[in-house]
Amino acid sequence: MGLSANTVVQVLLRERPRITASALGILRDAHAADDVFQQVVLQALQGQEQFREPEHLLAWALRVARHRAIDALPRHATRCLDGAVLDLLEQQWTAAPAAEVSARVDALHRCLDKLPTTARELLRLRYEDGLRCNAVAERVGRTVEAVYQNLSRIHRQLRQCVEAQLKRTNGPSFGEALP
Repeated sequence: MGLSANTVVQVLLRERPRITASALGILRDAHAADDVFQQVVLQALQGQEQFREPEHLLAWALRVARHRAIDALPRHATRCLDGAVLDLLEQQWTAAPAAEVSARVDALHRCLDKLPTTARELLRLRYEDGLRCNAVAERVGRTVEAVYQNLSRIHRQLRQCVEAQLKRTNGPSFGEALP
């Protein structure tokens, strides 16, 4: 007997950051990645009898999200990461416990809240709106090089902040698990 619809929804909502990230890594568009997640949930509910355990459901969801994101690429005119890189990312997402992913996502949200408004706006334009750096530069009245440097600095600050947050709470670190 397969998982109940309630269990399927609970597992997928708990694993949403991981599933959405797998699509986001391909599409580089947060809205499109959310659409993929919704499609995965619908497809999982339609075939819920095939899932015997939550781990099987997660592995399936990550694979389906990847394929749906790749299928959506022509509509978004984005280059896809190499298949070997996607395989490595999928292995990391599958291996990381849900609590670890949740702790990292919570830490990231706390760190994002600490950023100045201008930094959050750059991130929003680049990742939520999906603008390329040259379009971001035009919007904010800066050079493309300045936008690249600012985004690089913001990424570095966020990484350091998240790592510090996780160390304070004795949480796990993805970086420690990587070879």
